[in-house]
Amino acid sequence: MTDAEIEAYGKNVGEAFENAGKAVESLMVELESVKSIQSRKITLDGHDLGSLLYQWIESLIAFQEEEDLLFSSFRCRISENSSGSYSLTAEMHGEKFDPERHEQKTAIKAPTFHDMKISVKPERVTMRFLVDL
Repeated sequence: MTDAEIEAYGKNVGEAFENAGKAVESLMVELESVKSIQSRKITLDGHDLGSLLYQWIESLIAFQEEEDLLFSSFRCRISENSSGSYSLTAEMHGEKFDPERHEQKTAIKAPTFHDMKISVKPERVTMRFLVDL
């Protein structure tokens, strides 16, 4: 079993989630080769930011596995609910995998909670997580 460690940053939590999405997709394919032809919107809930990040990465992998969809741009909005849980509303833009134009790099099996760290500071949000390859 092989893992890849990803570290994503942002000025806020939403931007960090967007960059985490780009990092995951760039493990699978060259982002520059993915055109913004199709879009998808999803809403996810998590009891904390770690569980929300896990579901986010899991969703991106599922889109690739189930619908052959790759994404190259993201808009993520994170909100904290009154109970202290979090919600993610995301819009992703991309296209179906085309072996003529997209060189497949690495298949990602799943995200993992192992060594996941999320640091939220006023000037910067950092997310570090592993994915199983």
